Amino acid sequence: MDEHLEEEGEGGGAGNEDKDGKGRPKISAEEAKQIKDEIRGAVLSAAQATGAGNLPNGVKRLIKDLTAPVIDWRELISQQIQSVYKDDYSFARVNRRGWHFDGILPGMKPGEMIDVCIALDQSGSILDEDSKAFLSEVKSIMESFEEYRITIWCFDTDVYNAKTYTSDNIEDILDYELAGGGGTDFECNWNFMKEEGIEPKRFIMFTDGYPFGSWGDENYCETVWVIKGNETCEPPFGIWAHYEKEEQKKAA
Repeated sequence: MDEHLEEEGEGGGAGNEDKDGKGRPKISAEEAKQIKDEIRGAVLSAAQATGAGNLPNGVKRLIKDLTAPVIDWRELISQQIQSVYKDDYSFARVNRRGWHFDGILPGMKPGEMIDVCIALDQSGSILDEDSKAFLSEVKSIMESFEEYRITIWCFDTDVYNAKTYTSDNIEDILDYELAGGGGTDFECNWNFMKEEGIEPKRFIMFTDGYPFGSWGDENYCETVWVIKGNETCEPPFGIWAHYEKEEQKKAA
């Protein structure tokens, strides 16, 4: 697939022509990357729908290769948010990017509400500037959608300052007040969601990946981990990527 997309991006040759000799549309390197990211996201979403306990070992290895450290955490969050609702996509609205590799991809329906929860680990190794930068990136990702609701809270051994943001007040997310700073009990996040009757389609945790006990309830909701400063960390469930600041990404 990579070779095919690269050839299309360069204009290809005779293989690009269709029956009418008009040829398939050429795509840029950026468009080719978007196509590959969308396919990667579809694979990850299908694996989540199947359930970790039902995946063959070969597929588990594939998922590991697709997520860490290959995929950028920003791309992972964007893909997972897009896959929240299966009904968001319809073949009545065809995604034109599928034309470039002779495929038909569904387009996204307008006006669908996307609802996710985000937990910010406030243990000592997570700096305030990291959490603020993370929220800024989340804001940018969410602004690409029309209707959304995100509930954010901080945690150490308890949950603090839960706030909800929508498309009407997303600017306020940059003023979110961080709280906590003690130990690290992942389980308190699931206890909080259960007590409050919160059942998110996607639960995203920004963490250093050092829980003092359980990682949480893997059967309660789909979990996405963004892990800072712990490059060997592999959560026992969910999908994950490693945190990298924008300036670090550019330097690399």
